[in-house]
Amino acid sequence: MLIKIVDDDQVFVKKIKDIVYDNFKDIFLDYSIECITSNFEAQYFEKGDIFFLDIDLKEKNGIKIAEEIRENNSNAIIIFVSAMNDMIFDSLIVQPFYFIRKDNFDRDMKIACTLIQKYITFDFNGKKTAIQLSDIIYLESFLHEITIHTSSNFYKYSSTFNKMMSLINSTNIVRIHKSYAVNLFWVKEIYKEKPFYINVPAREI
Repeated sequence: MLIKIVDDDQVFVKKIKDIVYDNFKDIFLDYSIECITSNFEAQYFEKGDIFFLDIDLKEKNGIKIAEEIRENNSNAIIIFVSAMNDMIFDSLIVQPFYFIRKDNFDRDMKIACTLIQKYITFDFNGKKTAIQLSDIIYLESFLHEITIHTSSNFYKYSSTFNKMMSLINSTNIVRIHKSYAVNLFWVKEIYKEKPFYINVPAREI
């Protein structure tokens, strides 16, 4: 997981970075933090999973950067961090995950970090692992072992299917069979003659 902090105010960049590290170090198995404080060119936003993004940048408008991010990665979590509270509604065009007000930073940042942690977390190979729910394509169960298929990997986890579904607790991940559940985000077509056959798009798999 790649977290990018985009802000030309280096004081706030350090503040965000410290809080992100403190909140995520025991949550995500593998992540890195990259800080971008100048030269806000498109190539720097082609990769990334979570973006903390200022709107009022001296060189470029943060909402325009968010649009570029969306073009490359529709699943990216975009969190605006701005002193321009009147831009909250304008920012909705890029469907941000959250809007952190700099004049209410501590409270808003705490809420944002709590919401980001709405991932499925479990022990995998002796380490705590976190998976973003939107990355889960489908789950399958055999005896007491769950296989979680994501857009880039798969994970095996010892659990009953009922416990796993309770852990996920997402209305977007639907159980379609006693041994299968699918994420509706990835569903392209459902065939009536084959109620459990789902054509998943090839992209990003």
